[in-house]
Amino acid sequence: MFELAYQKTKEWGPGSCFVIFYLMSISLIFTLFFYRVYTESFVGILENFTIQDDISVFINSLFFAPPFETLLYNVFLTFVFSWFGCRPRTIIFAVALIFAVSHHANGLLAPLMVFLPAVAFSWNYYLHHEVGRYIWGFFSTTILHFMYNFTLCVVIPMIYVVIDIYYGIDLLK
Repeated sequence: MFELAYQKTKEWGPGSCFVIFYLMSISLIFTLFFYRVYTESFVGILENFTIQDDISVFINSLFFAPPFETLLYNVFLTFVFSWFGCRPRTIIFAVALIFAVSHHANGLLAPLMVFLPAVAFSWNYYLHHEVGRYIWGFFSTTILHFMYNFTLCVVIPMIYVVIDIYYGIDLLK
């Protein structure tokens, strides 16, 4: 199944699948978000909220992590695996797995949560790498990563705020 999807994205060319990769990366986030909204109360979402920690995480995840992680994982590892002559599927999944495992400091479930977005990032970069558009691959993967982090750090919390305002629940109790 992956081979068929890979061949289709290769036919469409790098850049044509950007929106698909973004939707693929956020699909698990929104699935879990709606599951949480459906099964849990909104009270307690802001427990253990510290502005200093969250601001630094916010700034790092939006502005420093995307270019650094794209350069380190996608660009460097794709070149290394390509140099060893690995197949495209192996490169995409190996880079994604290494990227996901590197997020283990965020909790035991973090690598599982990050794996699908990591596949999207790796796949996006590899399509550009394969045709020799390394700079475009770097920039598009960085933007894709930024959009994923923006969705996680800004969009999802804003949805919580809107839902809380709509239902009149005071989170600061």
